[in-house]
Amino acid sequence: MAKRSIDNYATGLLLACLALCALLMSGAFFLHVRHATDGHLEAAAAQARALPGVTLTDAHPGVIVTSMETGGEAARLGISVGDGVVSLNGTPISSLDQASSYLLHHPQPRIALGLKHADQLRVVMLDRPERGR
Repeated sequence: MAKRSIDNYATGLLLACLALCALLMSGAFFLHVRHATDGHLEAAAAQARALPGVTLTDAHPGVIVTSMETGGEAARLGISVGDGVVSLNGTPISSLDQASSYLLHHPQPRIALGLKHADQLRVVMLDRPERGR
């Protein structure tokens, strides 16, 4: 009978340790996901400040316009949702990371967007806000 009591105690202790490990792993996962999400939101906010009124996303291959501010400068310039962005100031781009990096490191007040719409290429000049606004 004493052996069975020890086995129950050891089993209970093992289960308590497993539950504690699961709790710690869940907490670590939550913090990782939250940190990754915060980083993504910061990047999205930086991209939004870098190219006003236009939201871009990765397309395979390239980058496309997924949304625009109604009545904003991009709409007035004839940029459309679904347009492919193929270059920034003449520099070819093929990913959102590449576009975001270029825009963040080249803060000039106007940017030449190379766009592809229905297999036609064109360039539009988009004014950007001053930093800090």
